[in-house]
Amino acid sequence: MLGLVLFGHFNNKNKSIFILYCAQFALPLDKIGGTSTIKIKAFLFCIVLSLHYLCSAMRKVSNIGLQILLLWLVVTLVGCDHEARVLLERAEAFLPAEPDSAEMCLNGIEEPAKLGDESRALYGLLRTYVENRQGKEVKSDLLIRDSYEYYREASDAGQTIDMKLMRHYAQSCYYMALYYYACDSTKQCEDMLHQAIKYSEKCEDWHTCYLAYTQLGNVSIWSNSEYAIQQSLKALDIYYKINDDVNNEVLMLGEIAGSFLADAQPDSALKYYMKGYKLAEKSHSKKSQNKMCMGLASTYYYMEENDKALNYAKRGITTADSTVLVSSLLTLAHCYYECDSLDQAKDILNTIPCDSDDFLSQYLVLRELSEIAIQQKDLDLLYVYSDSAYECLENRFFHAQSVKDEYYQDNLIKKVEKEQIQHEAERNKWMLGFIIVCLVSLSLYIYNVLRNRLVVERHKRLNHVLTQRLEHSKHLQEQQEKERVIAEHQKEIQHKQALLHQKSMTLSVLQKHLLEKLESARQLLTDNEKARMTEEAWKEIEHLIDDTDNNFVQKLRKQHKDFSEEDIQLCVLIRLKVTNASISKLFYIGESAVKKRKAVLKKTGFQITDPNIALEQVIENL
Repeated sequence: MLGLVLFGHFNNKNKSIFILYCAQFALPLDKIGGTSTIKIKAFLFCIVLSLHYLCSAMRKVSNIGLQILLLWLVVTLVGCDHEARVLLERAEAFLPAEPDSAEMCLNGIEEPAKLGDESRALYGLLRTYVENRQGKEVKSDLLIRDSYEYYREASDAGQTIDMKLMRHYAQSCYYMALYYYACDSTKQCEDMLHQAIKYSEKCEDWHTCYLAYTQLGNVSIWSNSEYAIQQSLKALDIYYKINDDVNNEVLMLGEIAGSFLADAQPDSALKYYMKGYKLAEKSHSKKSQNKMCMGLASTYYYMEENDKALNYAKRGITTADSTVLVSSLLTLAHCYYECDSLDQAKDILNTIPCDSDDFLSQYLVLRELSEIAIQQKDLDLLYVYSDSAYECLENRFFHAQSVKDEYYQDNLIKKVEKEQIQHEAERNKWMLGFIIVCLVSLSLYIYNVLRNRLVVERHKRLNHVLTQRLEHSKHLQEQQEKERVIAEHQKEIQHKQALLHQKSMTLSVLQKHLLEKLESARQLLTDNEKARMTEEAWKEIEHLIDDTDNNFVQKLRKQHKDFSEEDIQLCVLIRLKVTNASISKLFYIGESAVKKRKAVLKKTGFQITDPNIALEQVIENL
């Protein structure tokens, strides 16, 4: 208010200088990142008014020339970011009915990272929306997180946000929940879903609201099935208010049925699955029919009606597309297995087209084949399938690690690109400022203003503040990186300690197993016989050690081919940390003889004459 009062008493020269001073708040020098369209328009508007008052004061520009200048600046002001804005509005109008058309509009936007804050947030939201409508999981937050943070800041700022902005915030919360769900972050997923429900109800975006309720029921299905049922039923009630796409109704009926099945209510689950199946048949949606058929198969299997389960599993195969073919064939094979049709189940499992990087599907197939091998008592195939299944689990773990590394690399690349855009935006600001200074410096008044000491000191202070903030930001980043490296080292040390503890426990169990074998042999034999370990018992112990101790016995035999069988057995017992007293009982010799045999084995077998090195240390380090 004080500024407006003073503005009325200024002459034209002072008015121009006052408006130029206000223009710097539209493009603050300490802003990190791109500049929004609104601030660019405010900046240009201030420049136009400043030039108007300056020309009026100097009386060196005709009215016609001034009008042409103002007209050109207004055209620039209106056309700024107009094309990208039109494409975003068209893409939003196509959703959710036509995601492919919306994707074409979004692909028409060149360099979306250079858009203003608001346009960039809307672009990330719509791009994630389109990908989700096309059946893709939200596995990356590179786009949606920027949108979520922008709309969250607008909401937390205490400003009165309109319904459209509130709807965008609710949608961004929903897709952030889908990202957390894909990352198995259940708690964060539930928090985001509650936010999505809260704001979608405020702006009456019922489509997002019932989707959020449906996802909330899906997240809670195994932790709290009753709560999951309640949320799914709420989603269905909201759906009936707006009468949305019938495929979404089928989806919700399937979620409700799944919740009832998780709550051990198969009759209620069957009711909703049958209702969803009839709707899917009417809509002629093969994907919905497949989902309902597989749900009915699971329900009938739970009710131990295997023939009906097999029937619906066969129906589901006829409507399965490439995205659900593997899971559908697994369900069918399992139904054949439960109906004791092992050969049919085996044939189906052997024909399942698993992708080379779909390690989970490969593991499930091999696990089913292992169960069939157990039923057929084929131990050779059981060993092969079990070993392959274990290898698939290892490959899945390594694949997940590589995907995680790729995510962090992409995130790092995005940060670098964002910094480059920020530097480019800063350079453009300075270029624009330089042009303005050149125009204003044509007059003596601007020359005097630039000579003003107060203005120079003000700019120096601003530059100093900017430098301090950049240095502080860099210091924080270095500190966070050091903390991250330390945390990774600590996790690695804890992992190695856990492995050592597990190995120690395994050796302890093997030692106990060996002593139990000896005690059992003693009880079975008479007093005049010697309770020696049988060859089969020794082989069983060697196999256990090889399985748990990196093929220790096999490597020992390969490296020391001159060792006798008793030497190998003595090394195994020492590896298991069996005492001399227990060894003497196994070999029926005295403890002194055991010590002598150890000394001979160390000297002749391992060629070690140092008295300070015990045979136990040698075998432990093999």
